[in-house]
Amino acid sequence: MFRRITLITVATLMALATLAAAATSADAVGPPWGPATPNFNLEVVLRPVAGAPDGGFGLVKFRQPKDADRIVYLDVWVRDLAATRSYSLQRATDIDVNDACTGTNWLTLGQGTVPQAITTDETGTGRADLFRNLAAIPLGTEFDIHFRVIDTATSAVVLESACYQYTVSQ
Repeated sequence: MFRRITLITVATLMALATLAAAATSADAVGPPWGPATPNFNLEVVLRPVAGAPDGGFGLVKFRQPKDADRIVYLDVWVRDLAATRSYSLQRATDIDVNDACTGTNWLTLGQGTVPQAITTDETGTGRADLFRNLAAIPLGTEFDIHFRVIDTATSAVVLESACYQYTVSQ
């Protein structure tokens, strides 16, 4: 009986070691979205600007896969804005990483360097899949970043975000 228990224990230990090795190798590869360095994936909340004619709300899922391409994907969603209207997502940055977001270098985002509008439907809801190539920015660069949504026809700011920090990662 002791021999049988020893064989079961050895078999169990070998199975556990195999599982641990597989888990370690899976962790080494990791998911395509992280974890590389902090602040390379953001969930940006967009809230109405004081005095904006539309209420509204928005979300930007800001994702940089762990690969050599250094492309940031921005999945943008807005709601409760004016129906059948065109809006643009903009960002501004500054390199003084202090939660102040003093940057005024507003850039309209889109498909790489080509701006793309977010068009709302009859209920005031819109979506856009955008991206930006950051290959020219050195790895590890940190900056404050904030976002806003503007009415494309009037340039009026309708939604804005708080200040976030971002680190260019690989």
